[in-house]
Amino acid sequence: MSRISYLNGQFLPHEQCMVHIEDRGFQFADGAYEVTLFENGRLIDGEPHLVRLMRSLKELNIEHSFSAEQLRQIQLELFAKNNFDKSATCYIQITRGTAQRHPSCPKNIKPTICATVSPRKLVSNEEFVKGFKVMTSQDIRWHRCDIKTVNLLASTLTNQKAKDLGFDDALFIRDNVVTEATYANIFMVDDKNNLITHPADNNILCGITRNRLIALAKNLNIGVIERKFSVAEIMKAREVFLTSSSLLIRPVFYINNQEIAGKKSASNPSIAKILSDAYIDFINS
Repeated sequence: MSRISYLNGQFLPHEQCMVHIEDRGFQFADGAYEVTLFENGRLIDGEPHLVRLMRSLKELNIEHSFSAEQLRQIQLELFAKNNFDKSATCYIQITRGTAQRHPSCPKNIKPTICATVSPRKLVSNEEFVKGFKVMTSQDIRWHRCDIKTVNLLASTLTNQKAKDLGFDDALFIRDNVVTEATYANIFMVDDKNNLITHPADNNILCGITRNRLIALAKNLNIGVIERKFSVAEIMKAREVFLTSSSLLIRPVFYINNQEIAGKKSASNPSIAKILSDAYIDFINS
């Protein structure tokens, strides 16, 4: 069976899904997207993902007439048509639509909606125990990181630079403040075992997995503090880990080739491991 994807009201063979040469997403990165986990026949935190997508469209002034429920049904039907019943992801993208190329934003055009699904690569226990090695990099992105746009070039170039230099990812630094990784939020654990992460302002994407882990941490009586922190502070942290819908939770053991304290307790019931187990229980519940 060939892969099925979705484009503008049709479920088509993946290779037949093509957009117009003047689609605004292609020419201006004028659009938003979401990636949602699918496990055991259901979307994981599907509603918060769609709420964030609708917010992104509003912030971009992309006019539309569809509902979040219609987008949810598209995702579920797409999984069904590809015979996925567990461990998969859905990428859904909405651009402003097709119009003659002009630097301003055209009105009264129909958005382009596309979606694809893929099997999810499960993170092994060995990968979790090994952890990540990251470098720091100046945050060269625009000042609306809270909008999940398809304009990912700055993050992609930084991520590739990190990999070319032998790292797994990079941590963005803005005015000496650690904001987030190239495609993930970042948490650290202080010497009082408080979980600390950057506040959800315009300099980071307010991650759905981030928010879920904050809620799980509070249920486990783990202190959660949302505040800014510096590179010097994160280097002294007991633990550091990244979170996203793709990574789930991934410990960080080296920053700029310097080992951090968290590596020594990674195989013990660290905060990262406790939250990872709690999140997997949430997914499977």
